[in-house]
Amino acid sequence: MAGERRAAGPAPGGYGVSVRQMNLLARLCLLGATVVVLGGVATWSMHRSWFDLKRIELRGDLTHVSSAAVRASIAGRIRGNFFTASLEDARRAFESVPWVAAASVRRAWPNRLIVTLREHRALGIWSDGRLLSDTGRLFAANLAEAEMFGPLAQFDGPESAAGAAVRRYYELLARFAPLSIGVSGVEISARESWAVTTDAGQRFELGRDEPAGRLSERIVLLVAAYPRVSAQLGGPPKRIDMRYPNGLAAAADKASNTAARKS
Repeated sequence: MAGERRAAGPAPGGYGVSVRQMNLLARLCLLGATVVVLGGVATWSMHRSWFDLKRIELRGDLTHVSSAAVRASIAGRIRGNFFTASLEDARRAFESVPWVAAASVRRAWPNRLIVTLREHRALGIWSDGRLLSDTGRLFAANLAEAEMFGPLAQFDGPESAAGAAVRRYYELLARFAPLSIGVSGVEISARESWAVTTDAGQRFELGRDEPAGRLSERIVLLVAAYPRVSAQLGGPPKRIDMRYPNGLAAAADKASNTAARKS
């Protein structure tokens, strides 16, 4: 139609870009440049001396190891600053210190680490010279420090039995308490046969825990029979063997005859 006007558009085959698209592209470029600049500033700032670790604050009840000994043990092992130091690496470093059972590490602005330590509580001495904690972990530490509050119980057996040895030890203490008998040693043989030594030097052979729960049954039977056995022998037995299927055997001392009681 004569006089009709048509809107201008991109030439056929061309690539048109609207004003809105150009503004959006400009904004994205500006944002990208800003991010790069800020990232560079942040990286530069993170490595300034302001954030070098100036202090490590130790917390927790430490009995067997001093703060000075802990610091000496981890000297030079924590690298980086407030931002770059690995808390996991720091935790492992602290937990490698003798007597340290667990460590938690956190950052404190702007240049400190706060470390909370928990010590092992030694329950006994394993046959290889390591100490056995009350949680069933074996660890190396100075024996003199471990026995600062008195002699520890002796444990002997495969390393895999450490946790079971702790649980059984506490069971024995509880069962023997009415008899005023203390436990000075626990032994687990290669065949998983259990034996107990008392503070008075007595030895109780308990056998294997087969089927499961049988060992606890023998301990209960031992406690129940102990007063009668002592009366029959005229004194505390030197040795009791619970490995019989229908009873037990007891002896007053090595020179005496064995007295047996059938259940």
